[in-house]
This record gives sequence, C-alpha cells and structure tokens, in this order.
Amino acid sequence: MSDLRTIALAGNPNCGKTTLFNALTGLRQRVANYPGITVEKKVGQIRLGDGSPAEVIDLPGTYSLVPTSPDEQVAAEVLFGQRADTKRPDAVVAVIDASTLARGLFLVSQLLELDRPLVVALTMSDIAARRGIVVDDRALEAALGVPVIPVVGHKGVGVAALRSAVDRALEGNSGSTGAGVPKALAKAIAASSTSTDPLLSEIGGRYAWIDALMAASVRSGTKSHLTERVDGFLLHRVFGLGFFALIMGSLFITLFTLAAPLMDACSSGVAALGHWLTASMADGDLKSLINDGIFAGVGGVVVFIPQIALLFLFLSLLEDSGYLARAAVLMDRLLCKVGLHGKSFIPLLSAFACAIPGIMATRTIDSRRERLITILVAPFLSCSARLPVYALLIAAFFHHLPGWQQGLIMLALYLLGIFAAFAVAWLATKIRGRVASTPFILELPSYKLPQPRQVALQVWQNASAFLTKAGTTIFALSIVIWAITTYPKPSAERITADTSTFTAHWQAPADTPADKLAEVRQDALDKALAGKALETSIAGHLGHFIEPAIAPLGFDWKMGIGLVGAFAAREVFVSTLGIVYAVGDPGDATDGLQAEMLADRKPDGSPVWTTAVATSMLVWFVLAMQCISTTAVVRRETGGWTWPLLQLGGMNVLAWIACLITYRILA
Repeated sequence: MSDLRTIALAGNPNCGKTTLFNALTGLRQRVANYPGITVEKKVGQIRLGDGSPAEVIDLPGTYSLVPTSPDEQVAAEVLFGQRADTKRPDAVVAVIDASTLARGLFLVSQLLELDRPLVVALTMSDIAARRGIVVDDRALEAALGVPVIPVVGHKGVGVAALRSAVDRALEGNSGSTGAGVPKALAKAIAASSTSTDPLLSEIGGRYAWIDALMAASVRSGTKSHLTERVDGFLLHRVFGLGFFALIMGSLFITLFTLAAPLMDACSSGVAALGHWLTASMADGDLKSLINDGIFAGVGGVVVFIPQIALLFLFLSLLEDSGYLARAAVLMDRLLCKVGLHGKSFIPLLSAFACAIPGIMATRTIDSRRERLITILVAPFLSCSARLPVYALLIAAFFHHLPGWQQGLIMLALYLLGIFAAFAVAWLATKIRGRVASTPFILELPSYKLPQPRQVALQVWQNASAFLTKAGTTIFALSIVIWAITTYPKPSAERITADTSTFTAHWQAPADTPADKLAEVRQDALDKALAGKALETSIAGHLGHFIEPAIAPLGFDWKMGIGLVGAFAAREVFVSTLGIVYAVGDPGDATDGLQAEMLADRKPDGSPVWTTAVATSMLVWFVLAMQCISTTAVVRRETGGWTWPLLQLGGMNVLAWIACLITYRILA
C-alpha cells in the first residue's frame, strides 16, 4: 500500500469528476482493477505545495454512501477505509455539478460525516448560468464549513486554487471538515422523523437541510436552455432513432475512407524500419524471424492503428458532447423488448472497443439477471480487435467497390453482431421467463463542445493500450507462430523430392516472356517449397488436424492456423496469416498479404480464397467467441465456469452454423 498522502475524488456520475482528474494528473495516471473484482481503479499523481507527491484516486461515480451497485460499494469501502488494498484517503474532494446542485449535496452531506478533510469542487457553473442558475460559492462555503472552489476542468480554471485548498486541508487547518454541519444535519433528520421507515426519515431530513442550503446560496431563473431544445429532437422516438442511425452509419463510412491514407503512411513507416534493420543481414533464420515473424506479424497489426485511433476518437467525441447518454435513453425502449436494460447500453457500447471493459461496466446494473444477460451477449459486439480482420478481408475481396460501399459492408458486420446480441438476449429471456425490469434512471449531462485535450487523452490512452498489446502479446505470439511454422524443417531428401515433383509438373504461364521464364520458374519453385515446408511444420500438422471441422465452412488448414492463434487475440489472425504466407517485405504488411491470399491455389488450381470464403470468415469473426481474456473475465464476474463455458460453446456453435449457411449460399 502506498505511503503517499492520498486524495479521493468523489461525486455523482457525469459530474465532471474524470475531467477534473485528468486536469489534475495529466498523463501521470494509471488504470487497473481493484484486486479480486473488475471495478476500474484510476490513480494519478500530483505535486502538492511543498513539492511532495500525492496520490489522487478517481472513485467510481456514486449518488450515496449507501451502495446499491458494485461501483458504489467500492467507492464507499474506499472512503470508509474498508479495503485492505487501498489506503483510506487523507482528504476528499467532493465534485459537484452546479446545474444539479441538490443531488450532489446529498453525497456531500454524507461525506461531511466521515471526519476527513473535505474540499468541494464546484463544476459546470457556466452551464448552470445558461440555465438561469447562479450559485453563490461563498455563501455555500460558509454554510458547509469547508472550502468551495469553482473549477472548469477542461480549461484549467480553478485547478490551482483547488490544489491550494487541498494543501490547506491536508495541513489540518480548522474548518476543513465542516465539523459543525453534522449537528445541523442530525437536527434536520430528527425533525423529519415522522415515518416508520428510518431510512426514509434520514433521506427526508437530509433533503430538508439541502433545501435550506439551496435557498441561502442559489438563485434560480426560468431561462430556457439549449439542452431542453435539442433533447426535444434527439430523444424523439422516431427522429431521435433516425439521427442515431445516421450518426452510426456516418461513423463507419468515415472510419473506412479516412483511415486509408493514414494506413498507407503507417505501412511505409513499417517498411522503412524493416529495411533499415535487415539491409545488412545475411539470409538465414534470424533475418527470417525479423522479416517473416516480427514484421510480418506485429507490423501487419500495427498498420491498423489509424483505424483504431479514429474509432476511439469518434466515440470520445460522442461521449464528451453528452450524446451517448441520450443514445442510452433511446435504446432503453428497444433493449427492454429483448430482456436487457437501458443501463446495458453503455456496457454494450464499451464492448465495441473491447468486450472486457464492457463486461466490467455491467457492474452498474442492479439486477443480477439483466447483468448476466448483458455479460453473455457483450462479446457479440464487434470489438476493435476484429477491425484489422474486417479491414483486411474487405479490402482484399471487395476492392472493386468504392470506399463508402466498403464502409457499408463494415457497418453491416457491426449490425450483424448487434442483431445476434439482441436475438440471443431475447431467447434467453424467453427460456428463463420474463421478470419485471428494474427502473432505468440515468443522469443526462448537458450538451457541450467536446474538449480537445480530454478527447486527445482518451484516444492516446486507448491507442497506446493497443500498441502495448502489439508490442507484448502479439510480439510474443508472432515469434511462437514463426517458430511453429518454421520448424521442423524438411530434410534435404524431402526438398529434392519436392523439387523433382515440381519440375515434372510445372508449366509456365502462356504469356510469360522468354527472358523472364527462369525468374518466374524460380519464384514458383520457392513458393511451392515454402508451402511444402509449412505443411511439415508443427503449425501445418495442427492446421491439418482441425481442417475436417472447418472445411465445410470453406476454410483450409492455413486458415485453421490463423483461427487457433486468434483465440489468444483476434487481431493475431492477421499477423498469423502474414507469417503463414511469408510476406517477406514488411512494407507489404497489408497489400502483400492480400496479394498472396488472392494468389493462393488448391492442388487443382482453383483459388483457396474466394468471396464466399472471405464472407464466411467475416461471419465467423462476428459471431465466434475467440478471446481467452474475455472468457477469464466472464468466469470471474459470474463466479464460476458454467456461464463462460456455455457462452464459449454456444457462440462458436452459432458461428459454425451461420458460416456453413453463408458459404453454401455464396459458393
């Protein structure tokens, strides 16, 4: 446990707490999970006035210290010092949205009773003013007995004053805990004790105290504000859904067309680095490892960073603008029809980035039943790890279509995953019987212009996480896959026999110029020998072993090697194919691989990869469960192996059947 002084940021969801956390800590932060659970733990560092470092914890959003969800339970346990893995905070910063002050003050009323130094950070005063709400922060400070600091996190306004106030609170200056307030609270609670329910009496007493506080420190008007006017359209049951569909469609079309030149630039950079590293090396296994293993593997995935970054950019813009919460309200009507919950929307949306944080986010769902169904269907949503596979196959087999139509194909894949998730959720509800859904209550933040710094930080954190994965997991797997596709090498006698067989049966293409005949023959011989060597390797034997199970889907043993690797990480499929097809030039990480796939032939001369095969493969990656990490998280979230094994088997059987139907129709 850290010996640093610790400051906890506590507040309601969507109160500006994370923006303030980013303003305080910048890039000096790390994200992990609380040990034993999958609630996110976000920690950063700041420098105090005396130059010493302090740790800042961004607690999960909570409305009360009486928890009703796992997220709220973690926040309460940290504040009460009940977690052995997290030091009890030395000071607490209560982050309150000025436009919903009463709701935030309820939490403050409980924080005042913790006997911890407390500072109130008042956010979104500008939004409150546009609504005709003016908060007198000095009057509020006098009533609470603790410092109240107006801040605008994304602009850095008030951040320095907040640091100074925290410094004074940590030094133990008088008045920093609002010591007299709990007596006033107790008096208000006692005065409202007219109910036989003690909890209702306490809530009534706290709000009576809050009402008096609001009357003394807040002036409210009746000014119409932009949020209400815009919500009239965006939350409309017809126009709102139409606008949501337009936003999602535009996102994927733009994602495919805008990323192309950026991917070309990234590919050129990978090529330059690969040539620079191997230019002076002699041919041999080491050079093959670098070119055919590391650069064909890792490089083949890294070139998709622009698409990954753009996806997170668009999602961050939608979230920071306040639109995603509205989308959740819109989708609540549809989700309820299939047995899900409005709160399922955010976890499902998170699953488009990665199923793991999506499954983690289900902890905000109060009903275990609705939470379990959300966990089971979240992996159907196409995560960013599938994006390189989609991009490779669409670009290779639908290259004759313009970019916007390729974008629509990608959108169709995402919609297929959504349809599958809804269908399975509906079926699970029918099998287990429908029960009354828990109420859907969600804080709707005000609309605002996305803040470039906040958006850039989100994109950087997610893209760098993908790069870290490419630099560790995919790097290691690329070396392993290169090794099992290289060894054992065929004997000299086998090479001689294969060469003789090739010489006896090879015929030059009719249009081959005479001066190019030897070069074409040697190139064909090299590819034939490489294919035979791959068959005799460990990977070749593994691919042939599983081929009977995947052959009805149009897949051969080479694709089988890629599918096995994809169970570790879906994007490894691309790097595995790069190694299997021995794309030697790192600069050809995508174009070269596509060309090799298109040129691959069966013994009878027919193409291995066809549009039917590629479409079947796309359907497999939409519907199949191919992520060991996700399975492990599901086991931890559900408390056993029953549900993750059911999910693993069910999704893969569904994918097999859907691919079989797809291939038979198109072949």
